[in-house]
Amino acid sequence: MHELGLSRNIVSIVRENAGDQPVSRVKLAIGPLACVETKALEFCWEIVTQDSPLNGAKLEIVEAEADTFLIKEFELGEVA
Repeated sequence: MHELGLSRNIVSIVRENAGDQPVSRVKLAIGPLACVETKALEFCWEIVTQDSPLNGAKLEIVEAEADTFLIKEFELGEVA
């Protein structure tokens, strides 16, 4: 399950850019040929974001073309 590694990398990239500020949302673009199981990615997301500034951050996935896998944006702010 490479989705665990992908989740860890997403958290690392977002933390590098957001610092210690809380993150409320991360938006990904994933294409059908990217070989990513979105349900597995969502499951792993919940695990790897615990005890981090991304704890509780919503993972939003939008459809993209071909083999696209891209962090489109993230939102800073208070997490409910």
